[in-house]
Amino acid sequence: MLSEFEIKHLQSRIDDVLRQRRVTQWQRNFLLDMRVKIERYGTRTRFSEKQLATLKGLTSVRLVHGSPISAKPRRARYWGLSHREQKFLIFATIMVVIAISSFSRQVWETYALTYRSTGEDASSFSRDFSVTDGDTIRMDDGTRIRLVGFNTPEKFEPRCETERQLGIRATKRLVEIVSSGRSAVTKVACSCKPGTEGTDKCNYGRSCGILKVNGQDVGQTLIAEGLAVPFVCAPSGCPPTPRPWCG
Repeated sequence: MLSEFEIKHLQSRIDDVLRQRRVTQWQRNFLLDMRVKIERYGTRTRFSEKQLATLKGLTSVRLVHGSPISAKPRRARYWGLSHREQKFLIFATIMVVIAISSFSRQVWETYALTYRSTGEDASSFSRDFSVTDGDTIRMDDGTRIRLVGFNTPEKFEPRCETERQLGIRATKRLVEIVSSGRSAVTKVACSCKPGTEGTDKCNYGRSCGILKVNGQDVGQTLIAEGLAVPFVCAPSGCPPTPRPWCG
């Protein structure tokens, strides 16, 4: 499991690498996916061995059992500073990076959404939320909303490679739909037991809602295009989540 400090540090390193613009298109897509995954799961984020190795190579952050640890700085004798002074300077720098990272969160979400589009003018995007995956969005105030009425393939924890690829396509397609017109998000009650909404026992702590673009429910569009399946719940509970993509 990652600590809050480790999460912020890894996020800031990913942001630094993306701002340098010295990575390939594939590397940029990978870092964006990892950034969204960290944003979604927080301290519960887990990486595969391959993802750990790639993150280590791209961000110069030492990763041990899924936890990012900044590499120990070499003693630069020409600085004229004692080892204790160097450690204090590094600690102060990290605190500044964390403060800047927190302040620039909204800017990052807008950038990530714009990058995942198909080249539409950024002014056409709604500034009220960002897209996490094919059926989940995050409001600017940090509220995570699970879109109801449909289910899309998982790209973060898929059961097979086919599901992962479809999950990526569904996410990109949702961004394209959002970029095509005016978006409206309506919050609705989650299908949970009374008294559990807003807790981890109800929809993993997420709120529930409906997203429409130009008056059309995005779920119906994704279902029609084969990137989602219907998922209708009762007032106080849901059937098993349909995931037919692995056969």
